[in-house]
Amino acid sequence: MTASPTVRGYLFATPLVLVLAAAVILPALYNAGLAFFKYDAMRDAWRFVGAQNFTNLIAQDGFWNAVSVTLIWVAGNVAMQIALGMAVALALNAVTSLRAFYSAVVMVPWVSSFVIVAVVFLWLYHPDLGVLNDMLMRLGLIESPIAWLASPGLAQFSLMLANTWKFFPLVAITLFTGLQGIPRELIEASTIDGASRVDTLRYIIIPLLAPSIATAVLLSGIWAFNAFTLSIIMTGGGPLRATEVMGLYIYKVAFDSFDFGMAAAASLILFVTILTVTIAYLKVADPTRGARD
Repeated sequence: MTASPTVRGYLFATPLVLVLAAAVILPALYNAGLAFFKYDAMRDAWRFVGAQNFTNLIAQDGFWNAVSVTLIWVAGNVAMQIALGMAVALALNAVTSLRAFYSAVVMVPWVSSFVIVAVVFLWLYHPDLGVLNDMLMRLGLIESPIAWLASPGLAQFSLMLANTWKFFPLVAITLFTGLQGIPRELIEASTIDGASRVDTLRYIIIPLLAPSIATAVLLSGIWAFNAFTLSIIMTGGGPLRATEVMGLYIYKVAFDSFDFGMAAAASLILFVTILTVTIAYLKVADPTRGARD
């Protein structure tokens, strides 16, 4: 007897579901349970402590520092990635030849590993040997080299630039795909009516691109909330914990302080925060609204 299409669909999906459960769901559930236990090194055993990990966590200055740094990090990264992604998407949309080539070039940062991105920007930011300082001094914009990663505010901004360079390609491609769905007749009609490029962008392109922008903002925000690699490689969370995002804080609590229960509690809070913000954002922004309309 031949299985129905529905049954065959479930059979084909089963391996993926099992892999997903083994790699994501089970570790997540284990981490959630770990948040209510504390490891006793003297007895080499775990003991149930209830909500103590959470109460201890919110009493830590380091936790609230990580919260504030993460919020600034998310806001800055989303703004920079959307701005750069929009500019690149508009440029790609205006290209008539070699579009596939330029699109592939744009995706290079996205497919590059975090380690490569970190090493490249560490070289760019080097106070004495960095290309960035050399270029700015040749242009006469600065008189002496800048230590980009030595001061709190500048270090955070410098890491945002590196992270933006890593993630903006997918934002650009998302917005470019949305631009392809806008009828060129509307753009041409606005030009004939005397609208400037700024007016066309403001009153025609951006409103029609709203679903794509909403999707790009959501993706950028989720990526920023989960940041970790660039911070630990480029600054280690410094200077003065200015770049210690929540992911890096959780890592330090777990592997520097060996408080795995508190680290699990912090990661559970981060997960619930991302989930709540995502659901609320989808309710408000509704990226599918434009497609339905």
